[in-house]
Amino acid sequence: MIKKLQAKLVLLSMAALLMILTLVIAGINIVNYRGVVQDADKILDILSENQGSFPEMKGEQRPGGQKRSMVFGMSPEVPYESRYFSVVIDGGTGDVIQAETSRIVSIDSEKAAEYAGAVLDGGKERGFADAFRFRLCEEEEKINVIFLDCGRKLDAFRKFLFASVGISLIGYAAVLVLVVIFSNRIIRPIAESYEKQKRFITDAGHEIKTPLTIIHADD
Repeated sequence: MIKKLQAKLVLLSMAALLMILTLVIAGINIVNYRGVVQDADKILDILSENQGSFPEMKGEQRPGGQKRSMVFGMSPEVPYESRYFSVVIDGGTGDVIQAETSRIVSIDSEKAAEYAGAVLDGGKERGFADAFRFRLCEEEEKINVIFLDCGRKLDAFRKFLFASVGISLIGYAAVLVLVVIFSNRIIRPIAESYEKQKRFITDAGHEIKTPLTIIHADD
C-alpha cells in the first residue's frame, strides 16, 4: 500500500510538471516562430509596396552623414541584410515575364520561376516555400511573387527549439530523481503511522482474545 501511494505521488507530480513544461516550451517557441514570420511579412510588405525593392532611406541626419532610420521604422541595415528575389508572371497566360535574382546568390532565374510556379499552384497569398517566405501580389494583369530568404532565422529558431526541449528533458529527469528521493521522506511518517496502526490493531486483538478465551473456558 505504501509503495503504491509513493508511486501515485511521483506519477502525479511528474505529470503536472510535464504539463507545465510542455505549455511553457510550446508557448516560448510559438512566440519565437511568430516573430520570425511577422518580421518576414513586414519586409515583404515593404518590398511589395515598392515594386520588389526597398524604398530610399528617410530620417534625421546623424553626424558624419549617416541616416538614423528608414521608413516604417526599420533598421537601416535591413536592406543590406535581406536576401530576396521576385518573379513577375503574366496573369493571363501564366508565363514568366521577369525574374529578378540580383539580391540573392543561391537562386537563378530558372529556379526562381520554379518556386513561383509552385506558389501559383498552391493558391496561397502568403506562406513558406522551403526556407523562403513569399507573398503573392496581383497587379492589374500581372502577378508579382516576392520571396524572402529566412534560412538563417529558421535555423536559429530550430536550434532554440531543440535546445529548449533538450534542456527541459534534462531538467525533467533531474526533478524526477529529486521527487523519488523526497517522496520517501514524505511517505515515511505515513508509513510509520500505518505500521503503528497495524501494531495497535494486532495488540488490541490479542488483548480482547485473552479474556474471551477465559470466558469460553469457564462455560
